[in-house]
Amino acid sequence: MIMKQCNVSTKEMDVIHLAFDPNTLESLIRTGKLHASDFNCLDSSSKQGVWSVLRSVAAGKIQLL
Repeated sequence: MIMKQCNVSTKEMDVIHLAFDPNTLESLIRTGKLHASDFNCLDSSSKQGVWSVLRSVAAGKIQLL
């Protein structure tokens, strides 16, 4: 998949709010395209979901060993 780079001018204080399907989030993290330190959870439910995704990715890496 080829992704085009977007050169949008944003200020440092601008924030873009996104919502990901958990499977898409897991795929992005698993492939190294997104790291947990790249984003913040906006509520406790989202934080629990992200932790679940991170556990799944970690479990997958352990199984490969």
